[in-house]
Amino acid sequence: MPLITLDNISLRFSEKVILDEINATIKKGDKIGLIGRNGEGKSSFMKVLAGIIYADDGNLKVKNSTRISYLEQQPPEDNDYSLFSVVAHGLGDTGLLLANYYQSLQDGNIEKSSLLQDEIEQKDVWHYLHQIKTILNRFKLDPEAKLKTLSGGWKRRALLAKAIVQEPDLLLLDEPTNHMDITAILDLEKMLKDFHGTLILISHDRSFVKGIVNKIFDLDRGKLSVFDCGYTEYLKRKKNLLNSEELENARFNKKLSQEETWIRQGIKARRTRNEGRVRALEEMRKKFVSRRKQQGQVKIHTLEDEKRVSKIVFEVKKISYKINELELVNLFSLLVLKGEKIGIIGGNGSGKSTLIRLLLGEISPYQGSIRRSKTIQLAYFDQMRESLDLNMKAMDFVSGGKDYIDINGKSKHVIGYLRQFLFTGKQAMAPIKMFSGGEKNRLMLAKILSQPANLLVLDEPTNDLDVETLELLEEMLVDYLGTVILISHDRTFLNNIVSSTIVMEGDAIIEQYAGGYDDYINQKYENLIGKYKKHSESVLKSKSQKTSQKLSYNQKQLLKSLPKMIEDLENEISIAQNLLSEPNFYQNPDAQNLTIKLREMEKELEVHYDQWSELDNGQ
Repeated sequence: MPLITLDNISLRFSEKVILDEINATIKKGDKIGLIGRNGEGKSSFMKVLAGIIYADDGNLKVKNSTRISYLEQQPPEDNDYSLFSVVAHGLGDTGLLLANYYQSLQDGNIEKSSLLQDEIEQKDVWHYLHQIKTILNRFKLDPEAKLKTLSGGWKRRALLAKAIVQEPDLLLLDEPTNHMDITAILDLEKMLKDFHGTLILISHDRSFVKGIVNKIFDLDRGKLSVFDCGYTEYLKRKKNLLNSEELENARFNKKLSQEETWIRQGIKARRTRNEGRVRALEEMRKKFVSRRKQQGQVKIHTLEDEKRVSKIVFEVKKISYKINELELVNLFSLLVLKGEKIGIIGGNGSGKSTLIRLLLGEISPYQGSIRRSKTIQLAYFDQMRESLDLNMKAMDFVSGGKDYIDINGKSKHVIGYLRQFLFTGKQAMAPIKMFSGGEKNRLMLAKILSQPANLLVLDEPTNDLDVETLELLEEMLVDYLGTVILISHDRTFLNNIVSSTIVMEGDAIIEQYAGGYDDYINQKYENLIGKYKKHSESVLKSKSQKTSQKLSYNQKQLLKSLPKMIEDLENEISIAQNLLSEPNFYQNPDAQNLTIKLREMEKELEVHYDQWSELDNGQ
């Protein structure tokens, strides 16, 4: 039986149709990605499911006793609640009782805690106390910390713990990765993969969505399309649908407006240009690798040739920086040339923004030097967020009140320019206060990319942006002739743009890798494997030399062959385990035979290890 059935659900805000006679079924175990452009009504759809707002028409059927938890996009106002109280409130009245009891203990109020203890025993809810503590520990949250003292990423982590503590049947998450660093995103991704309930997720982090969902709900102009597949397959099917829509608009029972047609053509054009964009990105990465090879083991050096000197944007030599006793940068060197696209990643608090401020000269290192180009014209995305006047028209914000703006030496009408950023003419003339968070970010990007800058510094530009805007921004940044330095936690975004990645490892350790996020992971893995193999070979060689005098010829040959035999057997075991971990594999008639074979291989592996240990000791 389905958990929730939507029967002709409709919702309108003033004249705008948000949900137009939607029909869908949400089943137990579904992990659904809710996809749609900014302003399409995804958050409103979530709130209808959560019972926060009610549909104008239609019927929402929820299975009896279904527990629903909802993590909204915008966290609540800061308050003085401890994280224990915040998480406990996810259990309703029971959680409130436990939170009061916990606080009375912290305050040393023996009389109050004794009364509350009696009430907890009468209601037999002690086990929920353990549940709250388990969730806090799982999310690495300090129960006594105050919500108002946390960063944006840690606030979302606390609120997610609150949503999960009641072990909901249906978990609704609206942009859960906003303000989280990559490590936290990967932790959350694993957690949601292991979540046994039903999940509906709004996120524009394509890698995140791809790793979790098994079904897509596509909300487009009020209509909901259901794709019973993962994200990658959905992209193929959606592209085919858009092509069919272009040929047969009648299937939507109405003509597309001129501006909607333009938007759709823009999407199609961008996707046909993807191949050229990929080639440009590959060329950038080849140039970076080539330069690193020329420099050898020395990370930075002065370039004497005048033509090459003129290409330098930043030359950083062994800089160090710390705040009080916390060292964020230690003897770091870097060379940034004109036209490079550099990504910066790392945990919250690792020093990403500090590194940007050092490069721009806002703060100075206590050791080392930074040489900057004298011709830098900077456009800084983070600064733009403070300059939004909500009562100003969008077009006036971008153009400074003019009808035309200069883009790459060409005069362009501001409304035509804003159409490149997926704004309609009506939206261009609307006040900014009418825009969603994603639309405001898109507007700020339109402003910053209209400036005559040769250095773009973008601090987490992807927050709240929908997938279509991300694709548009990716294209613009790859085509951009100036230098780009960006901080982002969006793995796909980094993969599609940057020629190299600076990784803030923590403890003031900073490394630079060729390519995007996936390239960094692969290089780091290869480096670790190389070090491990080198160490293992050294140890084996040393031990073999010690024991070679004590072993017979046959024993020596067996000792020599055992590492390869063990490696091959471990690979076979890994393949078998991966096959058996697939949910559908047990429908295969060979599943039982493979299970038996796996046990035999594991026993054989133990025998090999015992042999290796005995021979290695010369027995």
